[in-house]
Amino acid sequence: MKITALLKEPLLHFLLLGLLLFLLYGKVAPTSADGNRVTVSRGVIAGLATQFQATWSRPPTAVELNGLVDSYVRDEILFREGVALGLVKDDPVIKRRVRQKLEVLIEEEGSSRGASDTQLTDYLSKNAAKFRMPPVLSFDQVFFDPARYGDQLESAVTASLAALTKGATPESQGRGSMLPARVDQLPLDLVVRDFGEEFGKALESAPVGQWAGPVPSGFGLHLVRISARKPGYLPSLDEARKAVTREWENDQREAALASNYARLRKDYAVVIDGDNDEAAAR
Repeated sequence: MKITALLKEPLLHFLLLGLLLFLLYGKVAPTSADGNRVTVSRGVIAGLATQFQATWSRPPTAVELNGLVDSYVRDEILFREGVALGLVKDDPVIKRRVRQKLEVLIEEEGSSRGASDTQLTDYLSKNAAKFRMPPVLSFDQVFFDPARYGDQLESAVTASLAALTKGATPESQGRGSMLPARVDQLPLDLVVRDFGEEFGKALESAPVGQWAGPVPSGFGLHLVRISARKPGYLPSLDEARKAVTREWENDQREAALASNYARLRKDYAVVIDGDNDEAAAR
């Protein structure tokens, strides 16, 4: 009675069916192009040794090299068995790695041809904003911390501006702070980094040689006097060759990727399940 009941058990039927499918798959599953042969070439061995030396700063011993080869063979066998069982199908990690490797090949092909000076000069001209050198500023500043002046902030700034205009020294005005009283030869982008965008914009147009303000920053209010302002300019190719070449190569890689994908995309019909039939097939 127990055997009869066991034979009627659905779980047993499921297990037997799974075993049958597994055995059937082993008979019909495609083998790799190399069959059951794993070839470890001299190039592979040299690569394993080089990787070991890069990690440990010494070449591997004979025993260690044998271990590296054994590990390589193990990885290759297990990978092939995993592929044969379909374990790589729909695996997002593997898909991402394969996509990245393909993109690297396409990018390198796209940037393998060096640019001529004519191409780089044209690229520099068309992308001037990317390479333009910022103005360079030298200035004095008197800082007013709103937290320290409170309701007296506006009147303190007005009184100090009047005093400075009449010849008072910057050191006699405001209150001490950790901010530099004088800044020399600082590019505008670094001024913006240190004091904020609004402060930088104000200094771009502030008069040279006279006190102006108040100018707001991320710290509070400032009175400023520009002592020197060197205008920004577009560098020549010789000045900016390294940066221009780097950006040109990046653009070439991106263009190669976009062009290659557009070509491949034409060969695929993509169907997206959804309620909108017009958007589903494209």
